[in-house]
Amino acid sequence: MMNNVRSSDNGGQLNDTGEEPVGMQAASVPLLPDPGLIWQVFRRNLLLFSLVFLAILGLAVAYASLQVPQYVARASVLIEPTSDPVRTTAPGNRLEAMQADEVDTEIRLIASPLVAERAAMLYLERYAPGLATRATATEVAAQAQRILRSTMVTRSGQTRVVDISVRDSDPQMAAMNANLVAEAYLASQVEAKTARSASSTAFINARLSELERNALTTQAALDNYRADRGLAGENGSTNAEQEVSTLNQQLASARADLAEKRGRYSAARAQLSRGGGGADVGAALGSGTIASLRAQEGATSAELAVLRERYGEAHPQRRQTEEELRDIQSRIQEEINRVLSNLQADVQTAQSRVASIEGSRGSALGTVRQNSRAQTGLGELQQKAEAAGQVYQAFLARSQEAGALRDSAMPDAVISTRAATPKLPASPNYPLILIFGLIMATGSGVFAVLLAEYLRRGVQTKRDVERSLRLRYAGAIPSLNSTIEGRKAILPPHEYIISHPHSMFAEAFRSIRAFLTLSPGTRPRAIAITSALPGEGKTTTSVCLARTTAAEGGKVLLVDADFRRRGASSLLEYVSPHDIHDYLDNSAPLAQCIYVDPISGLHVLGSNAVQDSPKSSVNEARVEAMYDELRSNYDIIIVDTAPILAVADGRILATAADRVLLISKWKKTSKRAVEAASAMLIDANAKVTGLALAQVNIKKYASTGDGDVYAYTQKFRGYYQN
Repeated sequence: MMNNVRSSDNGGQLNDTGEEPVGMQAASVPLLPDPGLIWQVFRRNLLLFSLVFLAILGLAVAYASLQVPQYVARASVLIEPTSDPVRTTAPGNRLEAMQADEVDTEIRLIASPLVAERAAMLYLERYAPGLATRATATEVAAQAQRILRSTMVTRSGQTRVVDISVRDSDPQMAAMNANLVAEAYLASQVEAKTARSASSTAFINARLSELERNALTTQAALDNYRADRGLAGENGSTNAEQEVSTLNQQLASARADLAEKRGRYSAARAQLSRGGGGADVGAALGSGTIASLRAQEGATSAELAVLRERYGEAHPQRRQTEEELRDIQSRIQEEINRVLSNLQADVQTAQSRVASIEGSRGSALGTVRQNSRAQTGLGELQQKAEAAGQVYQAFLARSQEAGALRDSAMPDAVISTRAATPKLPASPNYPLILIFGLIMATGSGVFAVLLAEYLRRGVQTKRDVERSLRLRYAGAIPSLNSTIEGRKAILPPHEYIISHPHSMFAEAFRSIRAFLTLSPGTRPRAIAITSALPGEGKTTTSVCLARTTAAEGGKVLLVDADFRRRGASSLLEYVSPHDIHDYLDNSAPLAQCIYVDPISGLHVLGSNAVQDSPKSSVNEARVEAMYDELRSNYDIIIVDTAPILAVADGRILATAADRVLLISKWKKTSKRAVEAASAMLIDANAKVTGLALAQVNIKKYASTGDGDVYAYTQKFRGYYQN
């Protein structure tokens, strides 16, 4: 029926071409039955449920009683990362950890028939010594097969611990066989190691003396070759190389000394070329003799100056003093000449030393070049000697290790846990069988009961609204507590939206208002809020929607048209000399019936009490007249009607409104009830704009489906002030 109807304003159902509006698709198949009908279905099929339940439970009891108790004992073996107790590796070298494939190989060995045969022999030797001597190979193999069939070897996680589990009807036998398998595995490893050690020791000892002679011979040849060609030296260099290094150092020092002396001599010659007789030469200035003569020259010059003042040129004392001055100056010049001669001699001596060192260095370089050609043969002999020595040392270390292993062979595993005798059987697990039987019996009974009747759940998601009900989805109205994190709301919803105008809860009603006012068609003035059943949140939605609209400055009127419950009037504490009943009966004008909400400025047209009169004041003419007058006085009129399925007044009020919004309680109201209410409204030519889900718990991810805006609550919580 719903697939063939459409609303008057194309807001909530199919369009005029018979196609679905954008976003609507084929109805989905229901997944779960309606919880409200389960009890009726169960009552109709109580006998079937009882028979199936008892049959399945009886099968579970029979299965448990026929099972032979099996006990499981478990021994654990720790696989060591190395199989040799004596190591000859250098200190500080870490042994590589055993790889996973190596542990798996050991697991296969533990579960091999060879280990099972050894375990069987150990069993006969310990617990049946008389049979051990008389047992045939066939009997031992049979006992080994029994052990092998009851044994399971597994790795404990990613560790090197291997669990050996043995299952048997006798708990003592299970523990005994688990320990025997572990001991047999260790014994097999000891025997294998002993055999390998004996064979390797014989081979190594046969080659050891030959390798020793080879190593000594190659080392002797190396030493003789080095001595014959003068290649012996210290710190890895030959004597010639050390001599060249020493001569290079001496030559550098001699060249530096020559340069210094040449510099001094060149400076002295330059000073002589400028005149002055070399009196200002640095070496002359530093001479003690010249300094003493300079002092005498100064004193004599002073004395001569005094005599020249007193006496004439022919005076004997003056002439004697002048002769002494010339003698002193001559001696100074001679001393300066001697200093310059010494500088030249030092330069020549330094040149001779440099030439001598260069000659010695050239001879030593020739020797080095000869040694370089001999190094080729030396390197070959060194490689042979080192290789022979390394092979000998390796065989010697292996010989020592093999000797130690021969005397003290150790397995590469240890028993970390010995199996204890189990006290309780591992199977059958009677409590688990009983629980599983009860679950299967109950599930089978319920499946048998509900096999023919698979009921849909209530309206929950946007897809339910658009595909199953073929209505436009108006949005979701969250429950107040689900919008507040970490605490519980202390205010009722209609007060909370006023005290918290920027909260997520208040924003939900603005979204519903936007949907109603911006939907296709003429701009609505009168909006009817209704539902299929009572208790779906219709009245709370009407009051909160009207209050948020009025608080934003609009001229808004809330009409409480649910005369049987008067929920909006009670919430807003409506008090007026006259009420809506007087207004509809034309007993009082509109102004005398209006109550103004002091908090939001919302105008309320409500009722003071439930009318006992059987006469109804609601009919089409009165409702049309009321809407006309209200439209002329208010911008938005929100009408809270009675539930559609319960009271006919709701259909009359909804039909005359500009838009109708259906409210459905999230997950609670059945689709059949909503379909029935929608059909009634559309048959009455009501302009059903869409359906909104109320009391949604947005703390649950995607509460109203995969396209639910509240799936992203955590991302936009910062926009709200809750």
